[in-house]
Amino acid sequence: MCGRFTLKTAVDNWLKDLFPDRNADQELEDLSLSADLTRARYNIAPSQQIVVVRKDSDGTPIIEGMRWGLVPVWADSLSGGYNMINARSESIADKPSFCPSLINKRCVILADGYYEWKKLTPKIKEPYWIHTVGERVFAMAGLWAENRKIQNPGSQSNSILSATIITTPSNADLTNVHDRMPALMVDSTQISAWLYPALNGTANIDSMLSQLQPVLLGVVQVRLVSTLVNRAANDGDKLLDPV
Repeated sequence: MCGRFTLKTAVDNWLKDLFPDRNADQELEDLSLSADLTRARYNIAPSQQIVVVRKDSDGTPIIEGMRWGLVPVWADSLSGGYNMINARSESIADKPSFCPSLINKRCVILADGYYEWKKLTPKIKEPYWIHTVGERVFAMAGLWAENRKIQNPGSQSNSILSATIITTPSNADLTNVHDRMPALMVDSTQISAWLYPALNGTANIDSMLSQLQPVLLGVVQVRLVSTLVNRAANDGDKLLDPV
């Protein structure tokens, strides 16, 4: 499960980290992300815009904003309960909401940490911020969709782009906090392999699914943080202060 995450890393830094083979300075100049997507964000919540990377048919990365919470192509409105923020790796090939996107609409969602809540009692949960060693930016494997029945709120677009984060079972570093974690991809090689256009098609589903594994041990760390993060309206670096 991943219900909140952070992206506080400066844009030019994550461009150079995750796309080292590209001209980051030119990419930054050409990037058409809104100011809200390029600022430091400490409490990204479902239904908000997130930074997504996908590839066109030529293999060129496209970086853009999408709604967090996949909206199926057949949905008639956002009020229909479509808030699929996570997709389990074990079942995405079998679900009609996710399988078409797995075949040819794979993406990654950029982050430098995510929050998870450890249940202490039925009513009490502790929030943890989970991040890589060094707090470097990483990608979370995802799926995206384009719904042409719904106009994008706040824009003149005649469609809405949305994405979901794929989860796997947690590794041993995290099972004490939660039994699920995002399918993390921490370098450009993993990202390129997941987005590789030649992988598209039903014949390659097993190859796609084999890439969705818990991250290696020792890659991530956990930090107990304040319950301020429980409220989506709260933001700022104070949310990451250790408790």
